[in-house]
Amino acid sequence: MISDQAKIWMFRAVMIAILISAVVLAEFAAGRFQNVNTIRSETKRFVTEAVPLITYTQRLQPDLKDEFINEQSGYEARRLFRTDSHGFVLGPKDVTYSKSTTSILFLGGSTTENNEVDEQYRFPFLAPFQLSKLTGQSFDGLNAGVRGHTSYESLNLYLNHPSPRIQEAAIVVVMHNINDRLRLTLNESYRSPFLNSSDSSVEGVQEAAKGLSYSTWEWARLSSNLLFLLDTAVDKFIRPEEVDGIAVNERALDAYSGVALRRVNEYEQSIRNLIAIIKANRQIPVLMTQPLGRDSTDQAEFNNVIRRIADEESVALIDLSSAIEGLSERQALFYDDDIHFNNAGSKWASDEIAKGLVKLFDTETAVSKPTSRACPDILVNKKSLISNSLYRDVLNGRYPSFDSAEKRILFQKNTSEQSEISVLDVETGTVQTIAASRVPVVLEHPTWLDDKRVLFTERAGEDRRLVILEFEVNVKAPLLKDQELQGAIANVGPNGVVYFAGYRHRDQGPPILYKVQLDGRSPVPLTKTGNESWRPFVAASGDLYYINNESGRYQIYVKRGGDSSTAQMQLFPSDHEQWDPAISNDGRMLAFAQREGGNFDIYLSRFGKAEKKPVRLVGSAEDEWDPRFSPSGRYLLYAATSPYGDQIRAVCLDE
Repeated sequence: MISDQAKIWMFRAVMIAILISAVVLAEFAAGRFQNVNTIRSETKRFVTEAVPLITYTQRLQPDLKDEFINEQSGYEARRLFRTDSHGFVLGPKDVTYSKSTTSILFLGGSTTENNEVDEQYRFPFLAPFQLSKLTGQSFDGLNAGVRGHTSYESLNLYLNHPSPRIQEAAIVVVMHNINDRLRLTLNESYRSPFLNSSDSSVEGVQEAAKGLSYSTWEWARLSSNLLFLLDTAVDKFIRPEEVDGIAVNERALDAYSGVALRRVNEYEQSIRNLIAIIKANRQIPVLMTQPLGRDSTDQAEFNNVIRRIADEESVALIDLSSAIEGLSERQALFYDDDIHFNNAGSKWASDEIAKGLVKLFDTETAVSKPTSRACPDILVNKKSLISNSLYRDVLNGRYPSFDSAEKRILFQKNTSEQSEISVLDVETGTVQTIAASRVPVVLEHPTWLDDKRVLFTERAGEDRRLVILEFEVNVKAPLLKDQELQGAIANVGPNGVVYFAGYRHRDQGPPILYKVQLDGRSPVPLTKTGNESWRPFVAASGDLYYINNESGRYQIYVKRGGDSSTAQMQLFPSDHEQWDPAISNDGRMLAFAQREGGNFDIYLSRFGKAEKKPVRLVGSAEDEWDPRFSPSGRYLLYAATSPYGDQIRAVCLDE
């Protein structure tokens, strides 16, 4: 017989078990709600590691290997945030440097740290990489940006960090503004307040208890899905009217406009101190203004101070703030706080910084430049395809190609809502859509078959069909009678022969190259199975150019004569991935896209020259690809990424 006391204890045990089970269940459910578990765990890692990057006056947070959700559409789902053994923020893993590499140190706050940006696009890495392209020399960046740092903290880091690379850097780039404004707005001084109470006083005990309770709550909130969800809900719906401090976004700072300006002389002296120390170490200081996604009176004044100091101290200036004013949609380069760059903004800044730094070196540019601009301009709504940068929305699309008379440009346009094949009339600047689908990424890779017909790929799930469209009468028909043979990325060679990458689902093999006549004969295979072959392009000589991954990465190969019996030859062996070979009609020029440091540039090789080595023709921080020569060889069309989606541009090749 169970005693009453035992029953009571059993009841209590059951209730405790039920309560614990309920808490565990609630914790699990909260974690599943709107992906709270992932958001909470990433927030905890961000707050405890990446956000502070604690310096303790001497060092950054070393050996971080973090992954975060990438909030930017069109990029990888995860972004990396890694630091080396000294705490410097790392760039992408696939970039190596020579022993003669010149280092550039970047000092700043969170806008320099660039945590929100994919590692291959953070400007402290990408700007030196772009500078290497421009000069033909080797540069790398030391990213010592620290979230929350002012110019005072950067001076402390510069003097006390134990890494010898700090003092060995040839150039020190300084971008300080936002955090200095915030510090001077909150404290009206860089100095810490003098406290009258000691740790043994009542006030000291109260402060210690307050700090302990706050730390305990932060630990609990970031360790529990349920508490994290509840805190988020309370913060969203029951926000207190007054908070301690200022939210770090430009609109919040503008609410305190004028406060920091009363102490702008302290900011000026801090920057001058930093410059003096850098010069004393025989390094080259470079100042940068801080651009924003919106106008700000205080920001403009602080940037004016930077310009004045640069002039008076004879220091190089990279004026990002002035440069960005020329862009019509500058907010597209920032997150919604109008302060921190997104990927597009950091790429834009990298190009601007590289152009500014190249002036410090007495060297010829390593990027090939046409010797004249004799080509007639190509205008769309009075905007040039030749002279406009990728930070102007001129013509959205990919895979551009001229017709035989060079009066029309064919291209594709894919958005999140639809897919189109269109034609630009070069003389009038008007665009006509000749095929459209309300499903995105369905109509792809258009090319001219003749002046009245175009050839493109039509996708349906994993199926790809090559389609001929007589666009003046809106009649289309399949290119291939064999419906089991899939076809993609076709080009038209001499005598109207079509070359394409083809495969059959039942074979489960990678695509190989085929050619097919338009008279109904069966396609003829040109390459062997076993490796992927794509993007065939045939010269007037019959030589077949394409990419193949036999070497472990896509490289450009050629088959002389273009038939199946000819051995393939690797054209420009490289450690970098190569795409999109295109040959000019006379066979004297070959263009292709090559990927280095995370983005594609366009290279050009002139076979008629004694030196056949490819040279970089277009090399911004964006991806440039899809090169295509005009029939006369005067123009090279290409497509590139941009903040406005894919953009089409042209290069004049007339000499």
